[in-house]
Amino acid sequence: MYQIKMDEALTFTENYLEAIEAARIKQGRSHSDIARAAFPTQLDPVGTYRKVRNSGRTLKLADAYRLAQAVHHDFASLCWQVSQAMQGYSIPTPPGH
Repeated sequence: MYQIKMDEALTFTENYLEAIEAARIKQGRSHSDIARAAFPTQLDPVGTYRKVRNSGRTLKLADAYRLAQAVHHDFASLCWQVSQAMQGYSIPTPPGH
């Protein structure tokens, strides 16, 4: 049972990062733009974002929040949408998002 829940958690993380990527593409923004918006205090925001994208298994909650803000999404709503999508539900995206 524990292994199943961990797999769900990893799937959630991957799906969350995919939602961030979809929002980035929809907004016509580059990875560098999102990186600078999400991690402005890092010495290498682009490198920080690359590490997050390439190791989706270790997404920190604070980083997930920053990424949602960077793509102009409400963190809680984005988490809910990802969770619902994992359960097979379709969520209409509000206009302008």
